[in-house]
This record gives sequence, structure tokens and C-alpha cells, in this order.
Amino acid sequence: MTCAFGLQELASHNAFIKDYDEMGYLIDFVGGYLVFYGLPYLDKTGQLHHGDWASPVDMSGAVIDPPTNHQAWWRGNRPCDQSGRELRLGGGVHPVTVTPELVTDCSFSYKLQDDNGMPRAYRSFEEKVQTYLDTITAPAMAAYPEATPLRGITVKAAAQGSPLRFPDTMSSRYHINDLSALLRGKKVAIIGLGGTGSYILDFLARTHLAKIALFDSDKVHVHTIFRFPGFIAQAIGKLKVEVLARHYDQWHAGIESFAERITSENIARLQEFDFVFVSVDDGPSRRLIVDWLSTNSIPFVDCGMGLNRSAVGLSGFVRITGVDRNAFESNVGTVRLPAENAKEDEYRKQAQITELNALNATMAMIRFKQHFGLLDREGEANSFIFDTATFEIDE
Repeated sequence: MTCAFGLQELASHNAFIKDYDEMGYLIDFVGGYLVFYGLPYLDKTGQLHHGDWASPVDMSGAVIDPPTNHQAWWRGNRPCDQSGRELRLGGGVHPVTVTPELVTDCSFSYKLQDDNGMPRAYRSFEEKVQTYLDTITAPAMAAYPEATPLRGITVKAAAQGSPLRFPDTMSSRYHINDLSALLRGKKVAIIGLGGTGSYILDFLARTHLAKIALFDSDKVHVHTIFRFPGFIAQAIGKLKVEVLARHYDQWHAGIESFAERITSENIARLQEFDFVFVSVDDGPSRRLIVDWLSTNSIPFVDCGMGLNRSAVGLSGFVRITGVDRNAFESNVGTVRLPAENAKEDEYRKQAQITELNALNATMAMIRFKQHFGLLDREGEANSFIFDTATFEIDE
């Protein structure tokens, strides 16, 4: 039966089709055929190729019925196993015009067997699809670990026109594409990629920002990996910014790393950015950076936290301050924007634990998104301190 509606309506009535689409398969429903594009397979020489699989669909209205036969059609060479033997998919040379742009090279007739070894019908169209997908792609994915049948992810991500490597389906799902688009073309820097800075990167990597620059001269140590989100293998001993840039390149194509400390000699390079996150643990450096940013009208959020042992457990605070010259002048030299280090280097001895690093980064991200209009804002406060003991925020 040939239907006039397309993939999205088919998916709305057949949950397994919606699941394939949302997993990232590149699929379409045209001319009564369900088509899977770009499936990885091996040729006789063990080389990786990609082919297109198509099957007619039997339907009752918009609901897909169990298939009436085992046949499917394929554009590509005959798929083989890792030994170069053709997979036992049946069929033969059989060109079929699915669309003018998709003409198949051969047919398949892959039959399942029952417990007695006799051919049996597919119990559902989902079983037919999954059987063919697994059979065709398994040898290729075993031989080429980076191979994937999820070609829809790359295609849909490219179509959205941003550095994100995955399609931003969440914004469309909740009808906030207009708000997510407010970050397009913007350039943001993170200064300091310790616990808080790395969580900020984790959040920023999921946005449409044009560029995310990382500034830090330190290497990864054992204590550092306890502060990073998740786990990054083989990171110890390497530069923080290089490790994080490589890891989050899987999310975002616009990440650049600079293995350097921001000083008076190189601070002018921050001029190109639309927003800067300051997450450093040195008071004089903080003052230099925030003073320069606010003087040059570059919006910023400065992050900070402290955690000490009290009579019962740990007690401390999480702080953000920004985003303009008034925020600097109102708070510099106070606990809200420390400009010096504590005596006897006590500042650096204060504990940091990941839940507070993550909270610090979350507060900074909220202020950042408020600045660009993605989140609503009430009030004019330019500094916020969260007290871990009272669970209250002081503006």
C-alpha cells in the first residue's frame, strides 16, 4: 500500500520507527518503502562502505502490519563478512526504483528459522528491520570500531548550521529554537579549567556558540581527574586544555585550547570575546582579569568557592560575581570578588568537591544565559553567595 504521508506521521503511529529516527538512523518513508541510508558494510576485500536498505511496508491505515514476505532491496555491493564471504542474505541482482534518486542494485530474501529449523515469517516489521540491520552492519562495526549506522546524527547536525556535532532536538522539542539561537555567532572564553571551569565547558559544549576558548597552563594530576565531569582516560600528565578540548570536540567543533596563563602581557587577546568566564584560584590574577574585562566592556562572570572543616562536617560557600564594571567596582577586594590570596596560602588549601564545582558552574551558566536573554532575570544584584550550611543564597 502506498501512502501519501511521510516519515513523521508514520513515526507518530509506530513507536519503533520513532525510536530509530530519534536514535540517529538516517531514514525516510517514500513511495511505500521504508529506507535506511548509509548503513556500514564490508566488501570482499574487507573495505568499509555504506549502502542503503529499503523494504516495502504493509499497512493498516497508518499502522505497520507484520511483513508478508522476507524481501528487501539494497543499493551497494553485496555485503560480506570479515573473511570476504558474501553474507547469506539470499536474493540477487534486482534493480528497483524506490525514487528517481534511489535505484537499488540487488534484492535480499533473508529468512528466519523456527525451533525445528524450518523457515518462518517475521513476527513484526520491527523484527524484519532489526534482523537485516544487525546482519549487514555487524561485520563492518566489528572490523571498524568507529563505523556507525547512525548517519542521521551527522546529517541533521550539519543542517542546523552550528558547530554542534549532534542535532539540537531538545530545543525543537520544547519550541525554544528562537532562544537557543541567541548564542549563535557568539565567542566565549573560559579562564581556568579546574573543577568549576571544566563543568562550565561541559555545559557550554551543548550550545550553539561559535567558539569556546580554553585558557590554562596547568597539567592534569590525579586530584584533577576527581574534579572533571565524568572520566577522561589517559589524561594524567597532559595539559588540561588539550585534554578537555579533545574530549569535548566530540560535542562541539568550535573549541580551541591555549596552554597559557592570562597575564598583563597577553590579556588583550580577550578582546575578541563576547563573554568570559573567570575561574581562577589566584586573587591578584582575578583582579587583573576582571578589571581589564570590565574596563573594556566585555561581560564576565567570576566564580569562586571555599570549603573548610567546621565543628560538624564541611562548611563553605559558592559565589558568582558579574557581569559589568559596576560589578567589579562594587565588590573588588571583598569576599564577593577577592583580590588577594589568604595569608599563609590558606586560600589554596580549602577543599573543593565536585558537587560544589558543578553548582558553581551552574550558577555561572544561569547568569551567562540571563545576560544573553535565554533565561529571565528579576532584580539587579551583581553577586550571589550560596551558603552550604544554611542552604540560602545571599544577593
